Amino acid sequence: MSSKPAVISVIGSLNVDLVTRTPRVPTGGETLTSESFNIGWGGKSANQAVACARLSRTKTQASSSQTSDVEVRMVGAVGDDEFHQGFLKALREDGLSTEKVQILKGKKTGVAVIIVETGSGENRIMFCPGANGDVKVQDLVDEDAGVALFQLELPLEVVLHNMKTAREKGVETIINPAPAIPLPDEAYHGLGHLIVNETEAAILSGIEKPTSWDEVAAVFIARGVKNVIITLGGEGVFYKTAKQQEASQQGHIVPARKVKVVDTTAAGDTFAGAYTVAVARWKAMARGADFDLDTAIAHANRAASMTVQKAGAQSSIPWADEVPES
Repeated sequence: MSSKPAVISVIGSLNVDLVTRTPRVPTGGETLTSESFNIGWGGKSANQAVACARLSRTKTQASSSQTSDVEVRMVGAVGDDEFHQGFLKALREDGLSTEKVQILKGKKTGVAVIIVETGSGENRIMFCPGANGDVKVQDLVDEDAGVALFQLELPLEVVLHNMKTAREKGVETIINPAPAIPLPDEAYHGLGHLIVNETEAAILSGIEKPTSWDEVAAVFIARGVKNVIITLGGEGVFYKTAKQQEASQQGHIVPARKVKVVDTTAAGDTFAGAYTVAVARWKAMARGADFDLDTAIAHANRAASMTVQKAGAQSSIPWADEVPES
């Protein structure tokens, strides 16, 4: 086992979440009284970074500054506004390094306006990039990073440049391409792990009504992806590897854990974070051993099942010792 921590660089967005909870979404021209409103810290990347940090240590470890076998670094930008100091402080309290977060003078921190339907727990999100949109093309992947985790809330050219840089450095590369937009072929070449939900899978594969998830996964594998993970909500998670495709084997579905859903806002981010921690530990320790997707996905499912039972984004993400064993 390596004596140095496995390093995860999460390269992407930091947003302030403005969250309204309402029985239903108002129709056009309608004014509706909501049940509650609160301000929290978010952004898909920051949420996933927090998930990586919490799911690689206990709350006691973080509060007492004890070391973990995983080091998580947030890489991105905030504005020099009223939000940034509290935001970065909260990230550090969760055990993240924020040294690579730029504070851009005269800019506003990104904002996400989130409407949560209390009955179903489903959410709708409007995103204003703010400082996220001002990150310039530059090398953001640290030399000692074992894993680089990406999303699509930074300028696309920044993401593509750093995905290429990560692969050239031998860094295991993961992308959760949200919000989903068609990506150039170069994004897929040699990509270690693609994590998408059903909507993202349809947009990126070009298959709106697939006959099977194997059909969708085959498209991504043909483009150069090694491991395809498709989250299916309450139905579980489908995955297929390039090795399975080569051997003409079908993909697998790992069932979801059945729980009462309160708020799905950070469920996908929790899943991505838990999965990334598993990849980082494998990368740090494995010497030729295949990555155990079944175990990693089952654990990530359990972590996400804890998240959806609470309201909020980062506040709902569990710590490592809060995730059930089965």
